[in-house]
Amino acid sequence: MTPYRFRAVTAGILFAILAFAVLALGAVDRWALTVFEIAVFVLSGVWVFWIALGKSRLVWNPFYLPLGLVTAWSGVQYGLSLSVYRHRTASEALKWLAMWLLFAIASQVFADPLIRRGFGRALVWLVFGLCVFGLVQDFTSEGLIYWSISVSVGRIFGPFVNANHFAALLELVVPTAALLTLKAGEQRMIYAGVLLILLAAVVVGGSRMGTVLVGLEAVVVLGIQAWKTRRVGASRSIRRRWLAAPAVAFAAILTAMVLRNPELTARFGEDQPYQVRWMVTRDTWGLFLSRAWTGYGAGTFDQVYPSANTTGLDLFWPHAHNDPVQFAMEWGLVGPVALVWIMWLLFRRRWTQDQWLRAVLPVMTVLVHSWVDFPLQIPAVAAAWLLILAMLPPAKPVEDAAAR
Repeated sequence: MTPYRFRAVTAGILFAILAFAVLALGAVDRWALTVFEIAVFVLSGVWVFWIALGKSRLVWNPFYLPLGLVTAWSGVQYGLSLSVYRHRTASEALKWLAMWLLFAIASQVFADPLIRRGFGRALVWLVFGLCVFGLVQDFTSEGLIYWSISVSVGRIFGPFVNANHFAALLELVVPTAALLTLKAGEQRMIYAGVLLILLAAVVVGGSRMGTVLVGLEAVVVLGIQAWKTRRVGASRSIRRRWLAAPAVAFAAILTAMVLRNPELTARFGEDQPYQVRWMVTRDTWGLFLSRAWTGYGAGTFDQVYPSANTTGLDLFWPHAHNDPVQFAMEWGLVGPVALVWIMWLLFRRRWTQDQWLRAVLPVMTVLVHSWVDFPLQIPAVAAAWLLILAMLPPAKPVEDAAAR
């Protein structure tokens, strides 16, 4: 088997692992997360064997370091008994080890630009299928996931208990879908329809932040890419008006869809909609300050937070609704350092415009969303986020790209 063929097969397996995690309710249940972890560990073992045979050389990715830091620190918290709930931290350390290995494998696979582009298109079609399923389910299931699974809280959409997390998944693929609508050829209108279905899904799901961020992503991508187009013989003023049309049309369609959804419109009209969440964030920040050096231990938020809850509400908070602050509370200073390190790596290199739009933009969008929710606490969303991050190409092209 050639190196290219091996990478292509691995890409298919990665796609299957991600699809399973998404369809298994985001892999939040222990059984689904265990299957996900085992699949990643087995695939990692195959790659170690492949590299040991000298079939391929490791591709370096600078993001190994910050992601490896949080993975290793979770293990240190468990091993040195720095965690207040060691069994929770042990499970979380195992999860992040699987996530790091997933990212490492994807970095090897996506070093090939053809596989990288093909995987991006496959993700668009996966999420499109989930949107169609979610829309049908929304109108026919009476609040049941897969027409059979009931949930006590949350606004479901597709296989997700919380529509906000499905919106985060959309944020990772909308830029690629928008780029595909501008490509010449017979498939342009097909991808335009796909993009509109993605838009309809986020509006029906009712996520305020998701609707805003998905809309901004699409407008930015369509506007920037359309501006690059040159029509021979057209005057500058006519060209500017013509090239702005896709972004303006998309913004108008988004606004119309929001206005026709009374539930979403009402949520946008709420006074101080994030007031309670910011109270939880403030309490979580206080916990971080009380144990800034070591943190309370990865995966311990729901056990520790009740002792600091000042909201006055008799509610169970499994997460802080602010991923960066929760990471800081659980991991100590390692959490903020890792996030700042990742952002520094994203902005230090001069990526091409296409790389900015396909990878950097969606990765940063989900990070923005994570300030008011907890998408990165959902294994399926975190895995998709890492796969998009791995699509940023290495500084040097893959050495065996010619061996296709």
